[in-house]
Amino acid sequence: MVKYDAERLDLQFEYFQKALLRLKEALAENETSFVRDSIIQRFEMAFEMAWKTMFRFLKDKGANIPAKAYAVLPEAFEAHLIADAELWDSMREYRNDTSHEYNEQKAIEIAGFVRGQGIQAFEALVEALSRQIVGK
Repeated sequence: MVKYDAERLDLQFEYFQKALLRLKEALAENETSFVRDSIIQRFEMAFEMAWKTMFRFLKDKGANIPAKAYAVLPEAFEAHLIADAELWDSMREYRNDTSHEYNEQKAIEIAGFVRGQGIQAFEALVEALSRQIVGK
């Protein structure tokens, strides 16, 4: 059973890294409304893969938490996977905002956030997970 869980964690971590790579591709482009929409869509995917990777990591360490981002983030902070719980909660809120309605001003705000703080938070998570997952 442990081997199965480790394989699932490795696979989920790979999905997160691929989603992050795709987000970085969008961030490398000059921003237009089309590119901004791509940044937001790829941010949504990277966020989903990030919290699911944290969930899998925490579950493998014995945590008993529901598979919901709002439950995973505080546990990830306690486990030192993320350094700024408020930043990640903002990311969760931005992710929720983008999936419920489109507002151009909000889209500009979110894309700016992703270019600044969001991408750095994702990269820090990759580093933290890489240190803690055996074989990375």
